[in-house]
Amino acid sequence: MVAAVSLGLLVLVGRPAEVGAEPAWMPAFEETCSKTSVGMSLTVPELTALLEKCTELEKSIQAEEETARKVYLKRLQLCRNLFAYLLDYKKNQQPAKE
Repeated sequence: MVAAVSLGLLVLVGRPAEVGAEPAWMPAFEETCSKTSVGMSLTVPELTALLEKCTELEKSIQAEEETARKVYLKRLQLCRNLFAYLLDYKKNQQPAKE
């Protein structure tokens, strides 16, 4: 029992870079998905760029372990769906008639 705990601690101490380390794609993910709160104020080119960024992030997230991959891909899909909806809305918005 003690040997198993010691081995577990050794594994954790021996790999500090992996314990609690943030994936390289995380800052881009946070920056991209944080734009959902201001989505209506974004322009068509900005929304298009965000959709492209979502596609790039998806490729990076696919390399994660299963649990993180499922969680972050779901969150990314929600962000992407909102950006796609807003882009469609803005492209199809008709000028108001007076």
